[in-house]
Amino acid sequence: MKTNVLILLCMVVLSSSGLRAQDEDTTFVLLPDSSNFVTASMIVSSPGEAVYSQLGHVALRMECPRYRFDYCFSFEEEPGIGGIMKFFLGKTDAHMMAVPTDRFLAGFKQEGRRVKQYTLALTNREKQELWRFLDNDYVDEEQRNFNFLENNCSSVSLAAVENVVVDESIDFRWPEPFKMRNGENLKCQTGHWQWLYFWSLSFLGSAADDIWDNDHRVAPDFLVQVIKNASIVGADGARRPMVVGEKELLPLVKEYKASPVTPTWVFGTLLFLTILITVAQLKWKLKWLPRVLDVLLMSVVTIVGLLLIYTSFVSGIFGVHWNWYLIPFNPLPLVIWLIWRQRKGFYKIYLFYAAVLALFILATPLSGQLDLPHQLVTATLVVRCIAKYYIR
Repeated sequence: MKTNVLILLCMVVLSSSGLRAQDEDTTFVLLPDSSNFVTASMIVSSPGEAVYSQLGHVALRMECPRYRFDYCFSFEEEPGIGGIMKFFLGKTDAHMMAVPTDRFLAGFKQEGRRVKQYTLALTNREKQELWRFLDNDYVDEEQRNFNFLENNCSSVSLAAVENVVVDESIDFRWPEPFKMRNGENLKCQTGHWQWLYFWSLSFLGSAADDIWDNDHRVAPDFLVQVIKNASIVGADGARRPMVVGEKELLPLVKEYKASPVTPTWVFGTLLFLTILITVAQLKWKLKWLPRVLDVLLMSVVTIVGLLLIYTSFVSGIFGVHWNWYLIPFNPLPLVIWLIWRQRKGFYKIYLFYAAVLALFILATPLSGQLDLPHQLVTATLVVRCIAKYYIR
């Protein structure tokens, strides 16, 4: 409550003092850029170790040097029970939180992450409106469903700035990846964080072949490039850089690196071991190990299939979209096996399913969602289906 009162007080000050500052205090001279009265900046951190921080973090910093107000407005997940489950249910609540800057930076300092500040070239009125907009969002505790690719720290922060540039416009120069489909764009932005890309792509579905609004799919690293190359255009056509200052608030102490064990390595190894087990089964009549492998694969296919069905058609975690991975991963194989496995000629279903999976692998170039690691798993299923057909 105390923080709310202070920020609301600053709103009153910002609304009135800018017009009467010189009348009240003849020693105060408002600079043309109002930097000695109020400043607005974007704060960008380097990647962290946790999955949700592997692309860095973005926040907005509002300072009033004259009255010594200094807060960071950060889009944060609402604390509560069942974080990971709420995420998969598509019900993770998040909103802007106002945090004193020193406290906001303390967490990044503890993790050894670099934090840079980019001062925005907004007019005095725009900066006042931005602070008022952020303050209203914070006090009202507006809830949004956190969405990794749409409602995230970058998109919400950028939208807040665009919201207050009413009589002007921002001319963005988007990098080449933002002309690509969502799946290809995601690959460029996640960079060497291959497991993050793998899991994100798993749930993206047919939306991987769409092109969303760039404001909603820009990650922190790319956001820096965007705002540094952007211009604010006035009603008269005059231009000025969107960013007029840059400084490092915290140095990089610890660089978090991606795991050397990549999805391609893991699922390539799985395919190789599956081939070895299958050869041993066909040549030396090995029984128990292939049986264990089949049970594990069937369990994974069923569990992943149920999760994909839910996230694609119920939770709307990335929006409600058809997911191409429902072709190889769904509960139908288990249902068919439970009902018809005792019937004569059932073994022919294995060959049919292997053909479907093989065609699915050949379709890889057609969708931005289909990639090598996932198709290595599909190839593993093909090997086991063919083996089951020939054994029967």
